[in-house]
Amino acid sequence: MIEQFFESLKKTLRAAGVSDAIAAKIQFSEPPNPALGDISIACFALAAEWGIKPPEAAVRVQSVLEAAHIPTIASATVAGPYCNIKLATDWVTAVVAKPPRVKTATRPRIMVEYSQPNTHKEFHIGHMRNACYGNALVNIWRAAGRNITAVTYNNDVGAHVAKTLWAYKKFHAGEKAPTEKGRWLAGMYVEATAALDAHPEWKDDVSDVLRKLETHDKAWFKLWKQTRNWSLDEFHAIYRELGLKFDASFNESDVKERGHKIVDELLTRHIARESNGAIIMDFEAQKKGVLILRKSDGAGNYTTSDLALAQEKFKRTAVDEAVIITDNRQDLYFQQLFLTLHAFGFTQKLTHLSYDLVTLPEGAMSSRKGNVVLYESLRDDVVDAAIAETKKRHTDWSDKKIRATAHTLAIAAIKFTMVKTSPKNIIVFDKNEMLSFDGYTAPYLEYTLARVNSIFKKSRIAPRAQPPKKYSWTDAEQSLWVKLLRVTEAIKRAAESNDPSELAKYCFELAKNFASYYENTRVLDDDKQIRAARLGLVKQIGATLERAMKLLGLPIIKEM
Repeated sequence: MIEQFFESLKKTLRAAGVSDAIAAKIQFSEPPNPALGDISIACFALAAEWGIKPPEAAVRVQSVLEAAHIPTIASATVAGPYCNIKLATDWVTAVVAKPPRVKTATRPRIMVEYSQPNTHKEFHIGHMRNACYGNALVNIWRAAGRNITAVTYNNDVGAHVAKTLWAYKKFHAGEKAPTEKGRWLAGMYVEATAALDAHPEWKDDVSDVLRKLETHDKAWFKLWKQTRNWSLDEFHAIYRELGLKFDASFNESDVKERGHKIVDELLTRHIARESNGAIIMDFEAQKKGVLILRKSDGAGNYTTSDLALAQEKFKRTAVDEAVIITDNRQDLYFQQLFLTLHAFGFTQKLTHLSYDLVTLPEGAMSSRKGNVVLYESLRDDVVDAAIAETKKRHTDWSDKKIRATAHTLAIAAIKFTMVKTSPKNIIVFDKNEMLSFDGYTAPYLEYTLARVNSIFKKSRIAPRAQPPKKYSWTDAEQSLWVKLLRVTEAIKRAAESNDPSELAKYCFELAKNFASYYENTRVLDDDKQIRAARLGLVKQIGATLERAMKLLGLPIIKEM
């Protein structure tokens, strides 16, 4: 509704002679002081078009709005080069209390692929950024009315699998697998890498394992299936814990052979060519390098699989666009892959969204070197810290309640850390900062919701289903209502920029505004009418904050 209001303002100004080009440039913001109004129009572009000074343009805008008698505007005032608008409170509260339903568009249909872990490797905090970013973006896009199918892709074949299984046979044959089989298996990849660095002569043995896996050697293929299931079971457990749900999943092993047929066709049609025994796509003319489709020894690589994966996506589900989310080190690769697919005949839209890395204070992580923070280790450490903090705050709680609350708080803290930063920026992982109850953190948001719930526990009057009409709201309360109205704007901004941090910022601002209001206002006033009205506002704050947090993928804590 706030976007529709902005459009109505631009329409009114265009009717008063403002050009379409200038109307498109008009910026709406929040005044620095709620007493000035709810919406501020910067009049610099208008002044340039009209050939007058910005303060004079603000006066003219004020006159235009007053003459238009727009029912959603209570008043318009001038402050220097700005025209400040106070919205009609009854309209604002009515829209917030019963927002219009967003209709899910039937087209375009978009398949979003995110979280592409490697089986036989660890699931670490680098994977967490992909999983949390993708999950939040899917939720936000759906809330914005887009028709989304969410899928994941398991990289379950390749050299890393051969290394791991070689180490399993060479160093752990006959050992009984522990309960956490996936983590145990992942450690073997690091072990294999170190062993091969120390003994290069063993690399031929690993190559032999890879060949046997590709030819489905009975013994090695059986071991691969068993150990792959260990990894997949661990991934599914992590997804359940994080609240991630996929509409479908793909495995590299299911598409790789079909990828070889596509490479053959690209070669036959003279789209691809041979170079030193390898099959390549040459994009040097476009200054995008060379893409290897098949190695000189005839073996496929991840490109071979990705060609068939793209074909399988559009074959399995009728979608108009395929979106792939990975880290930004693969930006060039996906440009090359999409050029190849379009040359092959793909007409559907192909989109790659990337994000920067998660690093440690001492630098980048590497699975090969083993200096990664595993998800399970991170979770356990954060849960332990959250348990200690919760015990200090609630000495009367049972151990079961403390642990359950701490676990939820830990998951929220980890996930919020991954989505509060723009995907364009690096996340320098700080385990201590994420659990702080002060600042831009999940615990601060969760505590705000818990405070809202505690207010209702203390109250004796249920909030009104609809805010009272003709009630004299204070400037601070009016500002809060308008902030609630702008949640749709924050969702739209996050959806259009592919950046969940825009919605995370909104959550933080709303929580701060509520904290300031609560500290300076007696919500549970002795006057029943005032108390009911304020409780109605607080109820909407809690509902809006909870909804936005859920879109970010955060679990909700009702009591802290």
